[in-house]
Amino acid sequence: MSYTVTKLITDAFYTSGIVSRDFSTVSGSQFQDGLDMVNDIITDKTVEDDMIPYFSKYSFDSIQGKDVYFIPNLIQLETLVFFIGSIRYEMTNLERRRFFGSSRANNIQSLPFTFHVERCTGGANLNLYFVPNVDYPMEAWGQFSLSEVAINQDLTSKLTTVNLGAVNISGTGTLALNQFLVNGTDIAGNYATAAALAVAINNLQNDVRAQIVLGELILTAGINIVIATSGTGTVGNTITFVNFSTVDGPKNQTYFPMVLDRFYISYLKYSLANRMCYEFDYEVPPGVKLQLAKYEAMISKRSQQLDLRMEKVSTLGTGTGINYGQVNLGHGWTI
Repeated sequence: MSYTVTKLITDAFYTSGIVSRDFSTVSGSQFQDGLDMVNDIITDKTVEDDMIPYFSKYSFDSIQGKDVYFIPNLIQLETLVFFIGSIRYEMTNLERRRFFGSSRANNIQSLPFTFHVERCTGGANLNLYFVPNVDYPMEAWGQFSLSEVAINQDLTSKLTTVNLGAVNISGTGTLALNQFLVNGTDIAGNYATAAALAVAINNLQNDVRAQIVLGELILTAGINIVIATSGTGTVGNTITFVNFSTVDGPKNQTYFPMVLDRFYISYLKYSLANRMCYEFDYEVPPGVKLQLAKYEAMISKRSQQLDLRMEKVSTLGTGTGINYGQVNLGHGWTI
């Protein structure tokens, strides 16, 4: 059974009590306000990684001599391996101080047995050491940020949905070479209307379907969708989108399927109802507070495993301790 973003917003307005069920309907600007708030909540999850209960696989190839790789939408990396033929090799995650601050030879190319991940805008940078001596297939498992949603998008569908927003055409509507690529396919050409652009994408791309909904370009596919641009084109004669610029670049964005379990959709409903009350200055119903707290506790426990590691410090051990002479005379330097 499908569950659309429109239904999520409607149910949240009813749950919050801002709109009375059976006596009034959600319409007009309320849908746009609700959509903005849903996407704000989803964006918040990029810093609340314990509220994303989903882990995904990301495969790519290392490049000989290259030690830094950008992984789009990555929040937290759990495991990373590389392959030589059919054999999989484990890699070790080093913390920042050890990876960047320890002594090492930087010009050695060999098997990349260690890595370190640094969060950055739009994803994370993966650093490898040693620098790969050849191209290795690599496989990462981790948490990735949820994609923003669009009105009428089915939250239970396995399709990837990308809403690039309203289409802005200036002059002749020219897309130069490498100015707009969809899953590696260059959509270069002249397009006088948004509909003509959608037709061209459908003709050029076998995997991605394009349609214009209320003036906005919506892309759907059963696989990840990668949108890229070189950022260069004909001045004054171009096509750009509200949610993606083809003149600011270079840019490369990867979108993943938004397939949510019913329990997570219910969590979004109560989270959205809670935010609506704050936004419109309504008292949050006690039932909404209680149910939201239950979902947050359940999802947080499911997303993050408890750290059960323990270290003991014993006064009866044989190791060197601190005495008053070291404290008063050596100031700790004699330890």
